[in-house]
Amino acid sequence: MWFTTGLMVQIELPSSTSPSHAVDPPILRGVGIGLGLGGVALLLTLVVMPSLTLVVNSLQVDQQLSLANYTTVLGRIQTYRVLGNSFLVALCGTLGATVLGTGLAWVIARTDVPWRGFWRGALLLPYMIPPFIGAIAWIYLLGRAGYLNKLWMALTGSTDPLLVVAGPVGIVFVMILFGFPIAYLVTLGPLEQMDAALEEAARVSGAGTLQTLRDVVVPLMMPSIGSAALLVFTTLMANFGIPSIIGLPDRYYVMTTQIYATILNTFQDNNLQQAAALSMVLVVISLVGLQLQRWLIRSGNYRVVTGRGGQPQRLSLGRWRGWVVAGLAGIFLMTVVAPLIAISLNALLRAIGLPITWENLSLRHFQAVLFEFPKARRAAVNSLLLATGSTTAIAGLAVIISYLVVRVRIRGGRWLENLTTLPFAVPGTIVALALILTFLRPIPILGWELYNTLWILYIAYIARFLTLGVRSVSAGLEQIDPSLEDAARMCGARPEQGIWDVTLPLIRNSIFAGWFLAFVPCLAELTVSILLASVNNETLGITVFGLYQEGKVGMTAAMALVLTVLVLGIYGVIRLLTRGRFEMLN
Repeated sequence: MWFTTGLMVQIELPSSTSPSHAVDPPILRGVGIGLGLGGVALLLTLVVMPSLTLVVNSLQVDQQLSLANYTTVLGRIQTYRVLGNSFLVALCGTLGATVLGTGLAWVIARTDVPWRGFWRGALLLPYMIPPFIGAIAWIYLLGRAGYLNKLWMALTGSTDPLLVVAGPVGIVFVMILFGFPIAYLVTLGPLEQMDAALEEAARVSGAGTLQTLRDVVVPLMMPSIGSAALLVFTTLMANFGIPSIIGLPDRYYVMTTQIYATILNTFQDNNLQQAAALSMVLVVISLVGLQLQRWLIRSGNYRVVTGRGGQPQRLSLGRWRGWVVAGLAGIFLMTVVAPLIAISLNALLRAIGLPITWENLSLRHFQAVLFEFPKARRAAVNSLLLATGSTTAIAGLAVIISYLVVRVRIRGGRWLENLTTLPFAVPGTIVALALILTFLRPIPILGWELYNTLWILYIAYIARFLTLGVRSVSAGLEQIDPSLEDAARMCGARPEQGIWDVTLPLIRNSIFAGWFLAFVPCLAELTVSILLASVNNETLGITVFGLYQEGKVGMTAAMALVLTVLVLGIYGVIRLLTRGRFEMLN
């Protein structure tokens, strides 16, 4: 669910004292007003209407307004137990992921670690492996009959496994492994741009490496670290895939899986309305986290970037270089190599549980999912269509919204930008529930039925991941001097021609980055899709999840591997097409 209390957008016409980069009044009256009204109408449809529908349903019992749903939900001990579980795993996962991600960013940005270029990109690869697939992979590795546990028992003669990934410990472990790239991405840029003179001054004054980190780097980086931690926390609180794979077999519920179970419990009276009331608890938590993140960013008065050119002197690792490289290799092994090996082995084995021999290896699971399982082929086509179509729409909308906010500077423009953030900040189960309640019946007057069609998934993907495109394109536009468009107009170019020929080429990498950052979660989306998909409208994510729930280990692994290789392959193609200039993923 995403919530807003109001929206006012007004096009601000330039006066004689307006800055030179303001857009011409005729353009504002025509294109600007049209785009502004179009943006408002779109966000009303994607954000405001589902939000209000969810709130109204949470207050509705037998078509009457009532607080009975909240009384029922908040009167259950199970609600507080599940909420406590959510806080426990999210807080522990956030702590581990933030420390790990920030530490890795510091190593890459501020030290002379060997093969920096390789590690810089390699540490982003866990972002491209869907978290629920990572959870499945670690079940294969450290489940009760996992490969690593079997190896441990074979080497030691023990009858007890080394470690079983189950319950809260397993959830936190996997959350850390697949949550740290968020903190790594958020803190890497500020660390690379930090003025190295501050650290050099501390070392000249006799401070050691650890003291410099504690007294100089960490205080200066606190806004970025705090922002990263809050982003990781809201992401982990909203995660459905990891708790469902690792927690549900042990009946360990968190808020997202409890909402999912309530929606599916059709024998319970007012199940959708009670799920809506339960969702509002998570909505409040998500919005508080979002506001804290914004407050932290606004209040960060630390100056870590200077105007000096040149590369800063990097800290020499000395005798620790080998240990640091071994640590980076270990993390890459745990987050990318080991999961892919585990999935590949299960996909290639004829019979799971038997020894790994040539006779027990086969491609029959791949043959089954690629050629003999119509649902898998249909899911692949659906996911590719949905991911490509929604992210292309996101890229176009991101350019329009970002230009209105950054260049035209419409009054209330930040409302537009903030509204795009809300569907991403709250759990996907809530987004899906809001859309179910909104489009369960045909659209009035038009009579269009979106529920049980691919169109509702298309709308959900755009609403949920639009902010990724807007943030990326807005950041790119902020770095482009508006005088370049002015120069184009002075040379006789029309305003729209200046945008097309000057601005868009300069922000091409930002558009690509936003497109890809949205494409990855769209292609493997599970949380929203599992509640909105219908017969013949399955996606890759729910097909893999469904096979896993049915206990079809070989086919699950084959589908998961195909999905992962598909994402990594598309990433490689984009890197090749942009000649390595894909800035946000470089």
